[in-house]
Amino acid sequence: MRSWKQAVARAFDGAEGYDGAAAIQALVADRLAARIAAAPLAPAPRILEVGCGTGLLTGALHRAFPDGSLLATDLAPAMILRCRTRLSRAQALRLCVMDAERPCLAPGFDLIASSLAAQWFEDLAGTLARLAGLLAPGGLLAVATLASGTFAEWRAAHAALGLEAATPRYPTRADLAALTIPGCTLAVSTEPLGESHADGCAFLGALRAIGAGTPGVGTPLSPGALRRVLRRFEAGGAQVTYEVATLIIRREP
Repeated sequence: MRSWKQAVARAFDGAEGYDGAAAIQALVADRLAARIAAAPLAPAPRILEVGCGTGLLTGALHRAFPDGSLLATDLAPAMILRCRTRLSRAQALRLCVMDAERPCLAPGFDLIASSLAAQWFEDLAGTLARLAGLLAPGGLLAVATLASGTFAEWRAAHAALGLEAATPRYPTRADLAALTIPGCTLAVSTEPLGESHADGCAFLGALRAIGAGTPGVGTPLSPGALRRVLRRFEAGGAQVTYEVATLIIRREP
């Protein structure tokens, strides 16, 4: 595992306050679960979740498909423990540590789902193809991830000062729609979700609380530069947008 991926795993391991700061994440998980529940699936589907975190989507899937079998996985061992604690009474639930980019599982899943984990993939297209390869004929891969409009306000505060934000670079909707998944159909939709913070420090604190503080690009700012960015960001109201992209991938029968 590359050092950047290890840093991501460590950040999520340390995210003990995740649920208290994960309002957007909970909303996205609920909406993805509703999309999945409305899709045609086997009555007792075999389900794989990647990037389960503390179990926001996991619980919704278990409730939607009580007769299914559910394997929930995550890169961060501590997240697996938190998910197990949340869903300790779910008898049909299995959990294991797994890097979704290198799935070591036999194919045959009716549903593979992931909520706000794919933005941490180093090879999105390749990983989606590998996951789709684990689907049974007619199976569904449903993924919620982040698109390029995410944190536009934070990046704009940097750009106004001639600086580059260290947040990861997310794909555009067009980039996602252009993905080719062999043997599958793909539909992509996007939705902006807003989040308000008391100030810039609160925004950064929220990112750390959910384990999302690992920088993607750029050089860390000096303390003085960071203070200038925070002032610029707060002048705009300390609000951020999450552009959430939902990918519905169906394997051909």
